[in-house]
Amino acid sequence: MNRAKRIGLNSLLAAALIVVVSGCGNSNDAGNTANDGANNAPAADNGAGNSAAANTPAATDDPYKDHLDISLSWWGIGVGFQQHDELVQKIEKDFNVTLKPVDIGWDNYKEKNQVWSAAGQLPDIITNSIVNDNPATYNQWVSQGLVHALPEDLSAYPNLEKVAKAPDVQGVYRDGKLYAIPRMTYPNTDMWAVDRAIFVRKDWMDKLGLQDPKSFDEFDAMMKAFADKDPDGNGKNDTTGIAMNTLGYFKGVFMPTFPQFDNSSWLQEDGKWIPYYASKQMDQVMVQARQLYADGGLDPDFAVEKAGEANQKFYQGKAGALAFASNSVSGSAGVKAEWEKANPGKNFFDNVKILHLWPAADGTIYRHTTQSFWSETMINAEVDDAKMSRILSIYDWLLSPEAKEMFDYGIEGKDYTKDASGAITITRPKEGDAYVALNKEYPSFDIVSQLAAWRNASTLEDSAANRAALGDNVVEFIQNELKWQMDNAKPIPTAFDIFSMSTPAKDKLSTINFDEDFTRIVLGKDDPVKMLHDAQKGYDGKGLQAAITEVTAEMAKLGK
Repeated sequence: MNRAKRIGLNSLLAAALIVVVSGCGNSNDAGNTANDGANNAPAADNGAGNSAAANTPAATDDPYKDHLDISLSWWGIGVGFQQHDELVQKIEKDFNVTLKPVDIGWDNYKEKNQVWSAAGQLPDIITNSIVNDNPATYNQWVSQGLVHALPEDLSAYPNLEKVAKAPDVQGVYRDGKLYAIPRMTYPNTDMWAVDRAIFVRKDWMDKLGLQDPKSFDEFDAMMKAFADKDPDGNGKNDTTGIAMNTLGYFKGVFMPTFPQFDNSSWLQEDGKWIPYYASKQMDQVMVQARQLYADGGLDPDFAVEKAGEANQKFYQGKAGALAFASNSVSGSAGVKAEWEKANPGKNFFDNVKILHLWPAADGTIYRHTTQSFWSETMINAEVDDAKMSRILSIYDWLLSPEAKEMFDYGIEGKDYTKDASGAITITRPKEGDAYVALNKEYPSFDIVSQLAAWRNASTLEDSAANRAALGDNVVEFIQNELKWQMDNAKPIPTAFDIFSMSTPAKDKLSTINFDEDFTRIVLGKDDPVKMLHDAQKGYDGKGLQAAITEVTAEMAKLGK
């Protein structure tokens, strides 16, 4: 998963809610919130696995009697662990360990990991994102014996076992072994449905007599009307059609035209497996995108704006639509709050709605999906069995219901109380109408809560915690949208196996930046289809055809 996109939404949610924690993923609390490796994985299992990790190993009465030092890397962990707060102390006490932080940065973590691996200085717990971002490097680390394989029998760690058996994790196995713990964004791929949305000014639609579009041409006409027909009534030519948080969100507009363009996946076409940008279906996407831009329906500054910058045009009434995510509505810095701040006295839900897309040519309404994880934890191959077991126990606990409760509410007895019926009362102080954010109270919170999984799913729950922090209307808005997507749309057909597949030629395709070519073609003056075909011919020089041949052969081995 693209890190910049994830951070853009999740940092917004974090500051936002007090229920959501940001970084690369979200967390909810009532107020904070080598080519030769075959993918021979165990059968997928969607069953639940709940248990507190502290009780998993059963070799002795006290499996944690020997104190261990465990080094771990994470983005910004040096600052986050500096105060050695109560969350860190709890883990260290419960598992009889001392956690030794090893700092990495977003701009250099892959390079640092490579340097450390070459020097034999990798930490015990390695934070990385090479399984999908650089599968060739993942294969090299496996073949060079740099990282530990997880035990084939994970029954002692049921929460970890559930991750290991997730359907889209099966492509991470090499020769039947799993060498990484994927950091799940959602527990399944369905919940990605709320990661795409087109917010639209329904008051502008009413004023201009516009109905929900049933085709791209009708959508284009709506966006053009927003730009040309003075929907704000100020007598000025100062509005545009659709703005975007990032290009990734804008791609969702073309889901009915070419679903795999939305999630940048491979597809089978004419008997071959090809990356989306090599598909014949891209021709129509480029024609439509150019049309939207030329008609004035697309924010004219989209190519130069930074992530999130164009949101302000929507908030301030200069754009009639915004491509973002449904759950971005949440929080004190979310779409709803920012829009109402810029439009005092107006209610967001009275004036804004989500515009649902029209069916594709096959009659299907598609919804966004992608892999359920981004980034991973790896364990240094030099770690002995005792430390390996301790690390797995910690991670299993981090994925447990007990840990989730702590990440939702804080430390029991200090931040909340729970009666015999399980009812929770939040006791930590407030800042204004909201509870003090847990990541303010505990500097390590954004790290500890996300070591094992990005907790985006928590922000989508219809829970007392979310209703208290977000408000009933926000929770119901998200729930209604998720239900609509589940009831009316189908996930984009996605070849998850290819995300983490490594072949010699496929590994070199990382030099292709199609987003740059897409933007250049949209802004261009020449025929967009010819410009696309010229770009595609250029990709052949970067190994595209060889990659298609290799991936097609690998998929055939999988019976696909």
